[in-house]
Amino acid sequence: MSQTPATTEDPQVLAAEIASLKRQLQEARDDADLNLLQLQQVQEELEFYFLAHQEQLQLLELHQQEELRAEVLIAALLERIGAAGG
Repeated sequence: MSQTPATTEDPQVLAAEIASLKRQLQEARDDADLNLLQLQQVQEELEFYFLAHQEQLQLLELHQQEELRAEVLIAALLERIGAAGG
C-alpha cells in the first residue's frame, strides 16, 4: 500500500482501511485473550503438579523415617533374641 497523505485519499478507501485495521486489532485482542487463557491453564496445571510433587516428597521423607525406625527396631529385636539364646 502506498503512503499518501490522508487528505488526498478517497474517503471510502480510508473507511475500508479503518475497518480493516479494526478487524486486525480485534483479531490481535482475541489472540491475546486466548493466549492469556492458555497461560492461566498452564499455570494452574503447573501449580497442581508442583503441589503433588511436594506431597510426594513429604510422603517419601515420612517413609524413609519409618524405614529407619523399622531397621532400629529389628536390630534391637535381633539383639534381644541373640542375648536370650546365647
